[in-house]
Amino acid sequence: MKEVAKMSDSTKVSVIMPSLNVVAYIEETIRSVRNQTLEDIEIICIDAGSTDGTLEIIEREAVDDNRIVVMPSPVKSYGYQVNMGIMSAHGEYIAILETDDFVAYEMYELLYHEAKKEKLDYVKCNYSTYTTDEEGNRQYIERIISDNQQFYKSVFKPRDCAEVAFDDWFLWNGIYRTDFIREHNISFSETPGAAFQDIGFLHKVTSAADRARYIEPSLYRYCVDREDASSNSKRTMNFIRNEYGMLLDQFDKDIETSEQILFFNRLGKSFVRTCMSCTDEQLKDSEYALIYNWFQKQLRFAEQQGLFSVRNLPVSLRNEYTALIGAIQEYINYRNEKKRLLEEFLHDSDNVVIFGCGIYGKAAYKFLKDSGYYVHFFMDNNPNLWGCTIENIKVLKPDMARELPDSTRYIVANEKYAKDIADQLKGLTNNNARVFIYSF
Repeated sequence: MKEVAKMSDSTKVSVIMPSLNVVAYIEETIRSVRNQTLEDIEIICIDAGSTDGTLEIIEREAVDDNRIVVMPSPVKSYGYQVNMGIMSAHGEYIAILETDDFVAYEMYELLYHEAKKEKLDYVKCNYSTYTTDEEGNRQYIERIISDNQQFYKSVFKPRDCAEVAFDDWFLWNGIYRTDFIREHNISFSETPGAAFQDIGFLHKVTSAADRARYIEPSLYRYCVDREDASSNSKRTMNFIRNEYGMLLDQFDKDIETSEQILFFNRLGKSFVRTCMSCTDEQLKDSEYALIYNWFQKQLRFAEQQGLFSVRNLPVSLRNEYTALIGAIQEYINYRNEKKRLLEEFLHDSDNVVIFGCGIYGKAAYKFLKDSGYYVHFFMDNNPNLWGCTIENIKVLKPDMARELPDSTRYIVANEKYAKDIADQLKGLTNNNARVFIYSF
């Protein structure tokens, strides 16, 4: 790649936007950046050969805004595209924006202000996921990065905070000091496609940063229902294994213990969550078996060295991990037994409620729907969701449990607070609530 150009004194944030065939989203994405309240920005658009009209829209926008830089990528690789952007960025900070998402108009101003005030290596904001129904109506769900309020109240050193590996899983809701990125040679793997190449970047950033902070406003809008998004890939386990393998190969012999703990915490959660999303047929496949065994080997080594413990995982994932660390068939048997218990729990049910509208809630809904069960309501503690609809199903506030029939079955679908929610429902119904904690 070309030598890095001299940084402009006036450019505060360089927004890197890698694109490939996102014509349905790109105009909204790029205009959300053009209309930022922070005007001293650079918009670096790197297109990997779109054939659906994406590039034409970018070029049309560039005619009206000289802050837009259009760059062709000779390689269809998300990591290669972002690395091109990092190499050419002039801003004090860089941001990476997925081109099927968009951002609030004040996002980069608020992040930049905080970064400069606190002299941060990086700063991130909360975000909202969204889906779009057939009529074009959008449903937003606000998400927080972490429950640890200290991360929002004061500057912290990520590698000294083990929970960062479990909570902070995205790169696009932040900005990163450009000199920090370059000084530590932080880059993306340049494997083909766009699948999970942010794993290495995130680990390197959290391992190297001395000063980080989160801010509470939800400023990033993350699309979760694009069918061909990398997070929907059926080869997830293979992609993730490759990313972690490359990171292991790059480990220095003198790597700090805190960085190793951070790495294995992230790897452990990735392993569990990925296996939970695999079908029995995928897990039995010979290619998956090799990958499965690789993860087991790394985690057993980490446990022996005191670098990882099942107790580090969120409570809802601990039983999953214990089953996974054995043979594949044992895990499949364990999962099938849970499904049997759920079916027994729902037998003759006439009112089914899923408590939780996030990833777990949607997974529970899909499983129940595919299994022939009708879900009557969603329920959530987020007041912004009360009265909304998800999958055309109304979201209730928890107090409504008092008014639902005693025969109602509650499926609690939440990674961190499943037990707390179960206790909440029992408290609302004089211990009459029939609750099943969903975790597969």
